[in-house]
Formats: sequence, structure tokens, C-alpha cells
Amino acid sequence: MNLIRFRVIIDIEEDVFRDILIGKSAPLEDLHRGILAAFDFGEGEMASFFKSDEDWGRGREVPLMDMGTDDAGNPYPSMRSVEVGEMVAADNDRMVYVYDFLRMWCFYVEVVGMEDGDVPEYPLLAEEFGKAPDQFSKEVDLMEGIEEPAPEDDGPLRTGDPELDAYLNEGEEDEDDGPSFTSLDDLDEAAY
Repeated sequence: MNLIRFRVIIDIEEDVFRDILIGKSAPLEDLHRGILAAFDFGEGEMASFFKSDEDWGRGREVPLMDMGTDDAGNPYPSMRSVEVGEMVAADNDRMVYVYDFLRMWCFYVEVVGMEDGDVPEYPLLAEEFGKAPDQFSKEVDLMEGIEEPAPEDDGPLRTGDPELDAYLNEGEEDEDDGPSFTSLDDLDEAAY
């Protein structure tokens, strides 16, 4: 079994998928390019494959870019250095593929068959279903994932412990005690 047939489903409301046939020993970078070509997406954006479980949870990440070496001089994995067969080994094994980290295109990649045969020079588009969206149709939300600002201060801090609340609010009362001055002249007059 030297060929893997993947079903690649793009995460949109409509049902759109592509079946891609690729050699088990091909680098993940070839599958990356095959997915982009199958969905008519252009290259040039960041991407990562994630080993996945049956619930599509994301595990081990293999990024497109080479991220250098660890302290021992061992290279970190990249799509160029990791073979397809290292990420999946049997029917129903899964990966999640994320492309363009601003638009966050997410693809669910599942093994639907293992076959023997001549390995295609490039990933082979074996089947397509549905119309792929335009690569730039998804809005870029630069605020996605950023926390909301803290609410305005709406009074003294309350912990539920009367002693602690009194202690924490003691400083606020001290600030309000004493005369208030609007200018240095007022301060000079009050001192005499």
C-alpha cells in the first residue's frame, strides 16, 4: 500500500470536498500544494497540518515553514521534512489543515483508502464535489481572539469577605478625605 486517498473537506456551510491521491512517502508540502490546487487557492500564506483524533482535535503540528533547530541541533519538523505516511498510517486517520492564518481556512483531511499503484508525480485530484469558495471571500478579522476590554470601574471592589472588602476600600476613603485644591495658590493659602 504505497498510495493514500484523502478526502479533504473545507469548513464552510455548503458540502464541498476533494479526494486527493498521493504517495505515502511524499512530503506534506506536496499534499499542501495539492490541496491548494484542488480548491483553486493561490500559494503564499502560512499553513500547518495538525495530527488529529476522531473528534478533529488538533495534536502534533507540522508547519509549512522551517522553524530551525532545537537546543540539541535537531531540526524542528516542517512540511518539507515530514512524509505523509508519518502523519497517517491507516484508514480513517485524520489531520486538520489550516491555511492563511488571517482568514483561517480550515480543512478536514481524512484517509478514505490505501491503495497500491504507480505513485503520481504530483498529488492527483481523484474526485471533486461542490464549488470551492473564492480564497479571498472570507473576511479578515484582526480582532478575532483578542479579549474584550475590561469593564469600566463600577464601584468599590467586593470579595464577599466584609473584613477584606473594608480593607481594600479603606484606601479609596483616604483619598477623598481632606481639603481639595484646584491650584497651587489655594494650597499656599490653606497652609497659612
